Amino acid sequence: MTAPGRLARACLLLVSCLLIGLGVSEFGIRLLRDPALHVSVWWPLSGFGVALLARLRPRSWPIALLALGAGQFVTNLSTYYASPDRALLVLSAALGETLVISLLLRRAFPGGVLLDSPLAAARFAGCAVGGVMCGATVFALVQNAPDGQSVLGLGNGYLRSHSLGLLMVSPLFLASADAHSLLREVGRHRLNLEWAAQALVLGLTTAGVFLTDQRVVPDFVCAVPLIWGGLRLGPTRAMGSLLMMAVITTVGTLRGVGPVVQEPPAAQTFAVQAVLVSATLCTLFVVLAAEARSRLLERTRTDGADLVEAERIAGLGSSIWDLHSNETRWSAGMFVQMGREPGSVVPTADAYLELIHPDDRGVVVASLSRALEGGGLPDMQFRLLRPDNTERTLMVRNRLERDPDGRPARMRSTVLDVTQMRQAELDLQRAHTRLAGVLDAVEDVAIVGCDATSLLITFFSRGAERMLGWRADEVVGIHQPSIYHAPEDLERAQAGAGVGEQLLGLGDEVIRTGHSSSRWICVRHDGSRFPAQGSLTRVLGQDGQTESFIAVIVDLTQVLRAQAELQESEDRFRLAFDFAPMAMAVVMLEDGDPGRIERANPALCRFAALTEAKLVGRRLADLMTPAHAAAAATDLQSLLLEGGDSTTAERAFHRADGSEVWGLLSTSVVRPADGPPYLITMIEDITARMQLTERLRHEASHDPLTGLPNRQVLRRRLEDALGEAPADGPVAVLYVDLDGFKAVNDTLGHGAGDELLVQVADRIAGCVRGTDVVARLGGDEFAVLLPRVGYLGTARAIGERIVRTLAEPFTVEGSSCRIGASIGIALSTPQDARRAGDSVPQLLNAADEAMYEAKRSGKGRVEVSTR
Repeated sequence: MTAPGRLARACLLLVSCLLIGLGVSEFGIRLLRDPALHVSVWWPLSGFGVALLARLRPRSWPIALLALGAGQFVTNLSTYYASPDRALLVLSAALGETLVISLLLRRAFPGGVLLDSPLAAARFAGCAVGGVMCGATVFALVQNAPDGQSVLGLGNGYLRSHSLGLLMVSPLFLASADAHSLLREVGRHRLNLEWAAQALVLGLTTAGVFLTDQRVVPDFVCAVPLIWGGLRLGPTRAMGSLLMMAVITTVGTLRGVGPVVQEPPAAQTFAVQAVLVSATLCTLFVVLAAEARSRLLERTRTDGADLVEAERIAGLGSSIWDLHSNETRWSAGMFVQMGREPGSVVPTADAYLELIHPDDRGVVVASLSRALEGGGLPDMQFRLLRPDNTERTLMVRNRLERDPDGRPARMRSTVLDVTQMRQAELDLQRAHTRLAGVLDAVEDVAIVGCDATSLLITFFSRGAERMLGWRADEVVGIHQPSIYHAPEDLERAQAGAGVGEQLLGLGDEVIRTGHSSSRWICVRHDGSRFPAQGSLTRVLGQDGQTESFIAVIVDLTQVLRAQAELQESEDRFRLAFDFAPMAMAVVMLEDGDPGRIERANPALCRFAALTEAKLVGRRLADLMTPAHAAAAATDLQSLLLEGGDSTTAERAFHRADGSEVWGLLSTSVVRPADGPPYLITMIEDITARMQLTERLRHEASHDPLTGLPNRQVLRRRLEDALGEAPADGPVAVLYVDLDGFKAVNDTLGHGAGDELLVQVADRIAGCVRGTDVVARLGGDEFAVLLPRVGYLGTARAIGERIVRTLAEPFTVEGSSCRIGASIGIALSTPQDARRAGDSVPQLLNAADEAMYEAKRSGKGRVEVSTR
């Protein structure tokens, strides 16, 4: 939160607490105070203060305490404590009490104060009593006891008044976890209607008992609506109703009516407090008991729902069959298995037997009969028919419980829906069948199986027949795999493994690790040989012992030939890359940071004036100027997102020596099948061409003598300025013609005239603003474009400044000379902005005509066009 936001929040808290302190203090003293005893029957501000601090962060406590104390201080001064000193002393007792209780509550409730159980209420009461005792002690010490009352009596009265205020007010706000929970609870409209009815009954009952001068109706009749609220309305509404009843009771008794009015006043106050304490404890007990019951019911519903969901996920159901009463109970999972809604079928053993498939029902009935006659009760599997004519396969596990006489008394059953499991077994069997077909259909791979004990071939795929040249019926059960292994491979494997059997040498690693892969030389039936990659896999039986071996053989002839061709291609690329006269780089496209150089050729090192070691790892964009680096990044992003293959652009690069060079950057995307894509970049040095192009462009648009923009540039800039239509003023054009230039040119020569024109251009440029444009139109004529001139006075001031500057002496080739200038000014109109293309020549002509008017008027002047 920003500093202004925190300040506003602090101010809001200060004002709110000040109003609470002032209002509640006035309420407590003017309505609830016994004038005979100088003490309130119950002090509501103590409860408000503790509840407020319990919901605030400790860093906000000083503001809250200061505001609450200020409100109470003002009330004390305006009522019983006219002396500021006594008012402050009494206030210190109340604030100290609130602070001590709040600190104790933070220790007792580390996660926040929440009165949701009797134990929490007991902890709160203990903290409240401890804090109030501290406050009562301070109050008794700083007060002057009235006649007939001791200091101990003052402390006792304070203790009872503030304790009662805490017990009645604080639970109203602390029975909810936070302010959001409290607002959500108050917003329940149905309960609010019932609360209104309960409050009306309670208010009428309390008023009838305590606001009338009667002694017949006892005070405990008010407990009935209080209990109603505690059981049904929740803690917030119940405690609110209690506060209403407490206010009516206190006000009526202090006015001398009601069943507890008596003498002396101290006994009457004690009687009222006893009534309120009883009502408070009764309400709290009922509320907390009702809340605990609600939480228990909610937990029971949740646990039941969790059990139902667990049964649904696992496909489980359970039942209990009482064999004496024939009563049967089914879980929700049983109804799910039957495809029926819970309660739609009366649970009985006969009803369940009717749902069993007719072909399986007899076996189930026979098994149950044998079990009831004293036999064993085996697990059963049968099919169940659903109302939609679908079948479910169920597996049932039963447990038979017997009574003390040994007779069957109860049968507990757990029913598991194994339909999907059985379907998976059928799918697995079909998969095995399909796998055999797939293995036979593989043409480029030979698959051979052999027995782990006899080492005889047990499976020879059609791919093996085509690759090795034997038919399956020629080798299965007859030969060992050694018939297609080169003898030198077998001898080498035997020597490496140190075993007596050659084939066991090949299988040594697979026996140890379960799998092996190596390069073999295989021999065909016709005696020809070919390189192969052989993979051996061990197949274990149910006892965990090696049952067989599976060999997968791949002919590497084509692979090795392709590898040789690839190596040759890579060698050619490496030679072309390293010795290419054009700068080249391999650039990686890693996620998150694409564009880093992986490889650079010598030409790129010369182009960038960096070694290969310093280029590798750097981003290619880092070699460019910032503007061109951003453009190159945009091109690369578009290339990758749009799936293009290449892009070409002219880019500016800065070399390590500080110079700037230009290159034609060509980028191509390489997308290998077995790896991430990368870039091949080529950079052609076009620095000389770009410099020539820039020189020609500058010469075409600028005066070769003065370097100023020429007439074409002026017209283009003027058209742009008119098209922008600025809101802060028109566009001005100053047409400058030199006076006396021809005489200098004729006297000193054309070289001196050219030097004079250069000095004139410099002086004019020094008289204008940074946004203005100075151009040479030809001969001794110049023009100045003033965009956003604001008003005519600015343009005239600049023109007069130019006239004065050019009137000063010039030094040309060692000689001093003087010239002058006549200037015409033309201002644009709003119509010029709407037709900028047509207005340019009109504005220039108007300025030219004004210039000639200046010459006719005596030269060395500034004239403004009247257009």
